[in-house]
Amino acid sequence: MAHLPTGLPVTVGIGLAAHRPGESAQDTLRRADAALYQAKAQGRDRVVLAG
Repeated sequence: MAHLPTGLPVTVGIGLAAHRPGESAQDTLRRADAALYQAKAQGRDRVVLAG
């Protein structure tokens, strides 16, 4: 496992999507991807849940 240098700030953007019954896996991933881009656009350390 790699280690980050001490004192180096780390930020994260997360896009989450729950799989919906009847939805294809590809569509679930598309929603998660869109949520990830929304999180990145909103700034650092964000989590966005796909609608």
